Amino acid sequence: MTLTQYLGTGSVSRGRLTINNQLKTVVSKSPYLNDANDKAAVVAGVQSLRDALNKVSGLSWVRPTSSQTSEAFVSSVRSPNPICPSFICSCTETS
Repeated sequence: MTLTQYLGTGSVSRGRLTINNQLKTVVSKSPYLNDANDKAAVVAGVQSLRDALNKVSGLSWVRPTSSQTSEAFVSSVRSPNPICPSFICSCTETS
């Protein structure tokens, strides 16, 4: 079983789309985690999920790792595609 949490929940940052000289729309500013409050909300969400699931026996964390803090994990996340970010936490049942 894999459980996924998307890390944009609760954020209020706004991005920006622009049209380049080839008349294509591009993301010129990512809408994710642009202010400290957004980052704090995401860190709190990740920590809340971890606190709830740490009580489940036989569960191992894939992302963030069990030795990584929630804040360090969120700080390390970078999306190659700002339109559809792959910001996820996941854990798997090992028993």
